[in-house]
Amino acid sequence: MRVRVLVLPAVCLVVAVKLMAAEKAAPAKATPAEAQALLDKAVSAIETQGELKALAAFNDPKGGFRDRELYVFCLGPDGKITASVDPKMIGTDETAVKGPDGREIGKEIATVGSQGGGSLEYQWKNPVSGKVETKVSYIKRAGAQTCGVGAYK
Repeated sequence: MRVRVLVLPAVCLVVAVKLMAAEKAAPAKATPAEAQALLDKAVSAIETQGELKALAAFNDPKGGFRDRELYVFCLGPDGKITASVDPKMIGTDETAVKGPDGREIGKEIATVGSQGGGSLEYQWKNPVSGKVETKVSYIKRAGAQTCGVGAYK
């Protein structure tokens, strides 16, 4: 009986320590404010460095425009994707970009951009978790580009 009394608390302690370590190891989700700040940084890069240099940095995993699940995406004036976390998306027409539920996200992003900017909430696959989650994207015009950054809820 004494062994059981000692083993149970020890097992609970080990489990608790492992859970706390796992929590510390997982990075915190990015916030909407951090998404907006990254978008402001991206718009500034386009304005100061020019579109070509800025887009190259947005598409480079080490270009300074990715943080956890945050990344910059852009549409060019021709409706083609010019920046994305997924290199296979570059050059894709905005009309082909649909959410997992079939919602025409690319068209909606272009519409928000044509109005000068704003926000859009939709379902999208989180590149860090690999799961479809609710995302709110902040969108702005930057030169001829419509760019956005979104935070997952």
